[in-house]
Amino acid sequence: MNKKVCSVREAVLEAEKKLKNISETPRLDAEILLSKVLGTTRFALFTMENSCIDENAAELFASFVSRRMNFEPIAYITNEKEFFEDTFFVDRRVLIPRPETELIVEEAVQLLKNIKESDVLDICCGSGCIGLSIKRASDCRLTLSDISPDALEVAGINANRLFPASGGISFVQSDLFENISGKFDLITANPPYLSESDMEEFVVKDLGFEPANAFFGGKTGFEITEKVLSQVNKFLKPEGYFITELGFEGAGFIKEKYCGLELVRLIKDYAGITRAAVFRNFP
Repeated sequence: MNKKVCSVREAVLEAEKKLKNISETPRLDAEILLSKVLGTTRFALFTMENSCIDENAAELFASFVSRRMNFEPIAYITNEKEFFEDTFFVDRRVLIPRPETELIVEEAVQLLKNIKESDVLDICCGSGCIGLSIKRASDCRLTLSDISPDALEVAGINANRLFPASGGISFVQSDLFENISGKFDLITANPPYLSESDMEEFVVKDLGFEPANAFFGGKTGFEITEKVLSQVNKFLKPEGYFITELGFEGAGFIKEKYCGLELVRLIKDYAGITRAAVFRNFP
């Protein structure tokens, strides 16, 4: 994109042309990036399409478009991703929250609605989007855990942004349950669940920017999830619940019972793919 001063409309149209071969939503991408540059909303762009963009803004917008042309995800360029009821800070240290993961939050909120001052653990928390969204919608003491100190730093940023004056949030660096203590009414997890073949097939272009260790779940993709399932009941209160996200083929590996857990239900996402499993601890 040229550095000359141009109108909002001209900037969006030029960026859309550049992005049409690398994005399924080139116009949307252009509008989101320009909105970020101008510190406004996409809707506001329509009311100011004839307004001129100064040279500094044009240069920044050009750099954003260039990054997107290299397949960098929009969320990493803007450092923002909407999830459930909030906008989360994200960067390349964590996976970008996906809409289908909101199903875990919705299920969790329903399970906790009759429990006062519940204790919730979110392992493999990444950006913290699951646990923090649950806390937003329920009265809970929250523990966020991840093996990655970088991920916990991002989760901390989001906790401070969403709950600046709130206590009741703890952070634990842990390889699954290695450093976890206590028992919880609910445990959630979005563990790595891609197989070796999935990694080769899917982790390209946009996905290549996201942390590979947050994708790779073992040879079949189910190894880490199965390890969690073999240990989780030790950390659940009597009749506590565990919800885990599943990969494309995850439902095929799920058993009815695991070490004191019983399968309650499987949850399908908007595309009809079995996306999550809900277990209950029956002591």
